[in-house]
Amino acid sequence: MANHSSDLIDQKDPMFSNKVAAAVLSAGLIFAGLPILVNTFVGGGHGGGHHGGDHHGDVDPNNLLGHAVPIEVQLSAAPTEEKVYDLGALMAEASVAAGEKASAVCKSCHTFEKGGANGTGPNLWGIVDRPVASVSGFSYSGALVAYGGTWNWNSLDNYLKNSQSYIPGTSMAQKIRKDPKRANMLAYLGSLSDAPVAYPEPLPPVEEAAATEEAMVTEDEAPVEVPAMEMNEAVVEAVDAVDPSELEEAPTE
Repeated sequence: MANHSSDLIDQKDPMFSNKVAAAVLSAGLIFAGLPILVNTFVGGGHGGGHHGGDHHGDVDPNNLLGHAVPIEVQLSAAPTEEKVYDLGALMAEASVAAGEKASAVCKSCHTFEKGGANGTGPNLWGIVDRPVASVSGFSYSGALVAYGGTWNWNSLDNYLKNSQSYIPGTSMAQKIRKDPKRANMLAYLGSLSDAPVAYPEPLPPVEEAAATEEAMVTEDEAPVEVPAMEMNEAVVEAVDAVDPSELEEAPTE
């Protein structure tokens, strides 16, 4: 009965065995080629013929079937150039009028006019380049007396920025964090004088500073001329007195 059924199948479709073999072969080809097609049209947008480049670098030699290979990409933030604080440049753009307005809050403790009386704080006329803790008749904190020195642009700037941090123990508590505002206040304080002190010079441009440094290195590496040694006069006379004809030639081997 089984043989009879087989004969019927062969009679109906003589190519049945070939079709089965072709179906198995096709399934194998699809299984092997499908990852390549997916990688080409879905995951490998950069690997097409648009650039015409060779992308062997994206192929894993152990992945012969062409499965998509994940590529690790490390993204790092671009380095940011650290901004250099330039008090001279800030004061070059400062406004005395704006500084006077910003200093209005200080009038509750200080006077600003020449010969003004001391209040909770000392009179501030002529503060720039004045010795620290030097106003007559005012009782300064021990921290300011110990600090000493002179009120210059930098020390005043740091004191206004954070007085307690700059001179720990001072009686004044002030924090002015905005750089332009401090520059304006410094410009106003600098105007409180019969002979105002010049503002600090802005820092040179980066290119100019680099050129100056390179010139210094070149100068340091310049060859140093060594003066020729002067021969002792007696040695010179002794050499001149030798008669070359009296010299014996050294024997040669």
